[in-house]
Amino acid sequence: MSNLNRAARGFGYSMVAIAAFSLFSSILQLTIPLYMLQVYDRVLPSKSTDTLLFLSMLAAVALVTLGLTEIVRQVLTNRAASKLDTELAGDVMAQLVREGNRSRLGGQPLRELQTLRSIIAGRSLTSLIDLPFSAIFLLCLYFIHPYLFWLTFLGAGLLVGLAALNFRISKSTTDEQRCAFAKADSFSRNATENADSIVAMGMVKNVIAHWGNLHADELIAADHSGRISAFFSGMSRTLRFVIQAAILGLGAFLVQLDQMTAGMIFAASIIAGRTLQPIDVVINSWSQLNAGWIAWTNTKKYLASNNYKATQTKVDAPLGHLSVHELIQPNALDPKKPPVLDRVSFQLPAGRSVAVIGPSGAGKSTLAKFLVGVQQPFAGTVRLDGNDLANWDPDTLGSYVGYLAQDAQLLPGSIAQNIGRFDPSARDEDIVHAAQMAQVDELIKKLPQGYDTLVGPDGIQLSGGQKQRIALARAFFGNPKLLVLDEPNSSLDREGEKALLKALLSARKAGISVVLITQRESVLQAVDIILRMKDGTVTDFDVRDKVIRKYAEKRSATLPMHAAANDAGKSVNF
Repeated sequence: MSNLNRAARGFGYSMVAIAAFSLFSSILQLTIPLYMLQVYDRVLPSKSTDTLLFLSMLAAVALVTLGLTEIVRQVLTNRAASKLDTELAGDVMAQLVREGNRSRLGGQPLRELQTLRSIIAGRSLTSLIDLPFSAIFLLCLYFIHPYLFWLTFLGAGLLVGLAALNFRISKSTTDEQRCAFAKADSFSRNATENADSIVAMGMVKNVIAHWGNLHADELIAADHSGRISAFFSGMSRTLRFVIQAAILGLGAFLVQLDQMTAGMIFAASIIAGRTLQPIDVVINSWSQLNAGWIAWTNTKKYLASNNYKATQTKVDAPLGHLSVHELIQPNALDPKKPPVLDRVSFQLPAGRSVAVIGPSGAGKSTLAKFLVGVQQPFAGTVRLDGNDLANWDPDTLGSYVGYLAQDAQLLPGSIAQNIGRFDPSARDEDIVHAAQMAQVDELIKKLPQGYDTLVGPDGIQLSGGQKQRIALARAFFGNPKLLVLDEPNSSLDREGEKALLKALLSARKAGISVVLITQRESVLQAVDIILRMKDGTVTDFDVRDKVIRKYAEKRSATLPMHAAANDAGKSVNF
């Protein structure tokens, strides 16, 4: 059973328990009308103080019990909301992380889940659960007098019809409002992420103006939806008051006909109000209930789209032999154009290193993501020690792989937590060892709190090169068998280049297989093989010196290749 089905079933059980308390609460809410009925029809005519005291004691006990019942019901509702969130939030977050920047939803699935939790924990859902128990109050009205029953029944029917009309009319405006909000929110988040470029190029006014137009559309849609909601809310409340007033008038008429007592008038008015109140509340909170239903539907769809295998057969720890066979990846933007990867194949023995070079757009970064299992290719296979990466458990595979993305980023937290991959059981000596392998130990020690230095919004701001070097230490953590480094020196200075070169040599001594994607020649001396790509295909795959000699002979450079390799700032141009 999936977590989604388990959560839905558990939530259903919680709703049954809440409904049971709601039924008990509805029965206890008859205390006040019954008390008034007895006071007006029994106590006042007899002037019996003992009877009044006894009835008051019974009413007090019932009302205290009602209060305790309401407390328990609200606690159960809050826990049901929290339990549903607890069981689904992990899956939603995991899927968001696995999709990464390929997802166009951003954090929307988590916001949907938060909306669902807040609505379940609110009063809207309990009012909806109370709705069927209005039949208890209608039945009581029938015993007081059938005319009162039919009048209230007619009023309830009118309110239900009003609710249905509200749903039909407000559905399109609610969808319009959600769409307008999503556009404005997406643009504002993207503007924040690209703030430096916006400010540097004088785009602030233009960006704000464009966002203002999107925000105005959102406000217009919200105003339209709010006007419709206000209209139906006002109509339902007015209709409820009219029916209660009609109950009083009809009751007075029936008293004059000696078909009711005076106490029955007030009791009937309270009972009628309680009969109609849940319908009125549901109408007023219809937009919230609708938003909750949409959030639940979207959450189910999102989790149902997850093709991740929850359980996968464990295999032996790899040695690091990498095998790539016939990788094909079409161009997602334009399938008519040549594929990003076109039948890419190569073998990398365990403990060896390969530099992947080539012009921009050759497909190098895409290849890197396939090599670590972040994405699955359209066709072809990537195997580690003969096992297809698609058949590995991602967490297990991740413990054998070190990956440094092209845009190296650190998560908010301490440097030690980042290097240790936020593993709560990570040992300090393993964290320090990874930093030493990456040649970043000395840099970290110079920071204000060393390994405990916080990074992110609550910590210090690191340079791009510092982030890249610490992220390299994260890749070394856990003694991986395969390192895939996507341009690890793109933000490094000369000192950082030297440290990277030492780190690569350390990886070679440790028997770690390394795939190094680079645009610079300075690190080529640390690899065994060079793989050159162009337009998604492999044009060369041979030992380093052969490839270097081949292209050294073709280009008309005054410096020999070995001299160029010592120039940290020179890019690969073969």
